[in-house]
This record gives sequence, structure tokens and C-alpha cells, in this order.
Amino acid sequence: MPSYQWPPSLWAAVTPPGPYLSPLVGDLDVDALVIVAGFTGSSTALHLAAEGVDVTVLEAAAPGWGASGRNNGQVIPTLTRPEPDDLIAKHGEAGERFVAVLRDSADDLFRIVRECGIDAEAEQSGWVQPVHSPGRMKVAERRCEQWARHGAPVELLTSEQVRDITGSDIWFGGFQNLTGGHINPLALARGLASAAQQRGAKIFVETPVRTIAYEDGKWHATTAQGRVTARRLMLATNAY
Repeated sequence: MPSYQWPPSLWAAVTPPGPYLSPLVGDLDVDALVIVAGFTGSSTALHLAAEGVDVTVLEAAAPGWGASGRNNGQVIPTLTRPEPDDLIAKHGEAGERFVAVLRDSADDLFRIVRECGIDAEAEQSGWVQPVHSPGRMKVAERRCEQWARHGAPVELLTSEQVRDITGSDIWFGGFQNLTGGHINPLALARGLASAAQQRGAKIFVETPVRTIAYEDGKWHATTAQGRVTARRLMLATNAY
């Protein structure tokens, strides 16, 4: 029996089980160690394994058990704050790279789902931000203008267009990004883990990491029944 329980949720009730995975027993020496098998950890393992990197993932519960499997599944290729120009003004070239990552994030997610054959109820039908006041419409206009300038497929919407989309006439307008959409997040988390495993990543569940230390040019992670030594470490946890 697992040492954890799935929280009651729609996703846990309707999503097929993920791949069979076991706890770590023994010691490993690998190129890369990823701690936690959520979106970030499993995606990292998937991409590293595809490049031939010997990668291991240690997960305290199971893929998607935390925030990755408990959100509402919206795929939104932007941030609440700040705006693209703000990021670039503050961070320069790094800001430009981050804006590009944000711009392409939804397309990248749905592409990975297709390429890996992940059955996650993926719907790339676009994302709409309705606007509830004239003042907020100014904000929508600024965001839409900036994202369009940085290459995102966005457009302003009239109140009539938002009414047709939402069925409500309380909105003053809005804007949309055609790359966004919706997904079953738990199925995505489990599917990413399965795809990473199929490409050679080693994923161990019910394996909390007790200590992490950097010694002699390597990372050393200890668990209840084993130890992993790695040249590179990624902490992909604490989304809460």
C-alpha cells in the first residue's frame, strides 16, 4: 500500500492510473537528478532522457500528487503580472528569453502532448481574458498590444464577441490568445512521467529525499533505502 493518499478531486476520480513505478532501493550514480515528478520535474527528465542523459527522478508520493495534479487545467501563455516590456526592461536579454518562453509555452505544451501521445483531454481552443470595467479595458489594450509586438497570436475582443463566447453580456470586452486552452492536469503529469520513463529516465515513487549535500563536485541525495549521486541537480518542488 502507498504511504500517501490521493486528495479527493475530480481529476483523481476520472484519470486512469499512471505508469507502474517503485520506490528506490539501493544506490545510483547518474548524470542528473531531478527531485519531484510534477510538470517541471517530469518534463525536465523527458527532455534530458531524449538527449541521452542518464537522469533519475525521486518523488515523495507519485507523479502529479502535488500542485501539478490539483489545478484547474487552464493553459495560459502569460503572467498576471508583469507585462512583457516590464520583464525586458528589468532583465534585458534574459527577460527577452523569458518572454519568448511565455509566448510559446502553450504551443510547446500541446506539441509535447501530441508527440508523446499523452491522453490528457487536451483542447487548444484558445484562452480568453474578459474585462469587467472600462478601466480594465485599458489594461487589456496595453497587454494585447505588447504581446502582439512580441509575436503572440493575440487580439482584442469587443463586448459582443465576449458575450458570444461566454454567454454573458456583463463584459466590456477582452482579449484572447489563440494558443491557450485546457487540459486534464493529472493526466498530463502522469503522461509526462510515462513518456520520460519510456525514453530511459528512471523514476522512483514513495521516495522522499531526506538530505542533499554537494561534495567532491557531485550532488548526494539520501533516501530511506538508498542514495543517488549526480553531477547535476534540479529541485522541481514547492509549487504550493
